[in-house]
Amino acid sequence: MFRTALRSSLPKFSSVNSIRSLSKVREISDLKQFNQFVKDDKVSVIDFYATWCGPCKALEPIFDSLAEKVPEVQFGRVDVDDNQKVAHEHGITAMPTCLFFKNGKKVDTIIGANPPKLVELIKKHAEL
Repeated sequence: MFRTALRSSLPKFSSVNSIRSLSKVREISDLKQFNQFVKDDKVSVIDFYATWCGPCKALEPIFDSLAEKVPEVQFGRVDVDDNQKVAHEHGITAMPTCLFFKNGKKVDTIIGANPPKLVELIKKHAEL
């Protein structure tokens, strides 16, 4: 009985993308959406990733966790294979790369999966 009650109370997901849609990280799919996202007053952190990239996969749960814990910052994600124009526009040559924006201007960059540096720069730019 408990199993049935528990099973019926859990949300049903048809795919990983459904789970990702519950995240506070916004998937950015084109240049217009990117520009709109970063022009906000809030600090924006954008993770440029590839689905085949091991370090990107390692960074993903940390990035998602930070998005949950730091509502003062908005978090976005760009798949470089699906959005080559956005990646090219911002000079992305390695994954993962995290770009930091404030009021539409790039203020910092991290190349590679470096969680301590990510936390440090979030605190610095969000003035936490």
